[in-house]
Amino acid sequence: MTGLAKLAMPHDVFLLRHGQTEWNKEHRVQGQKNSDLTELGRTQARQQAEILRGTRPTLGVHTLWASPLGRAQETARLAFDDAPFLTDARLSEINCGAWEGTTHEDRLARDPCVVVGLQSEYDMYTSGPGGEGTKELAARLLSFLSELDGPAVIVSHKVAIVVMRALLTGDPDGLDCRLVPAQGSVLQISNGVATAHALFRKPRASLVP
Repeated sequence: MTGLAKLAMPHDVFLLRHGQTEWNKEHRVQGQKNSDLTELGRTQARQQAEILRGTRPTLGVHTLWASPLGRAQETARLAFDDAPFLTDARLSEINCGAWEGTTHEDRLARDPCVVVGLQSEYDMYTSGPGGEGTKELAARLLSFLSELDGPAVIVSHKVAIVVMRALLTGDPDGLDCRLVPAQGSVLQISNGVATAHALFRKPRASLVP
């Protein structure tokens, strides 16, 4: 897997994936189509808000950003505690072309020769007929990141965050969906080093002996 050239970033960047959606539950590719947050997805966004309440006061002047897609907008409203934020279309998820809205079974029926040759989850997102590839996605995200002039907190999407992480860390093996933390967490990138922040709650004691 080929990495991306590292973007030197002097500011801290915090990346938040939107909360769980109805299509996430159904294992459908979303891409630039939208699906509403589930109640769990809203809870995950509130968990991100709790993490950010301990982080944002340490950042000084910073900006809040979100993708224009509905699931990211709702997550941003919750995660940012209704603070104003900016929207930029370059933060949208990868366009998956004809595979948007499909399940694995749908894709296998439609494009079996392509599907059987996929090597990873990331490859699946970048192989949809008529969709974007890594080059196009990385170009628009690099354009956005290059314009940041201070710390930023960004709500975006799985594959977009994979690529932003790869750009900001220079990880040669960074184009891997397994590197994106779980929904409800926050990925901080400082001086090229990625750190995931999540809430850890003790499970309730069982009443059953």
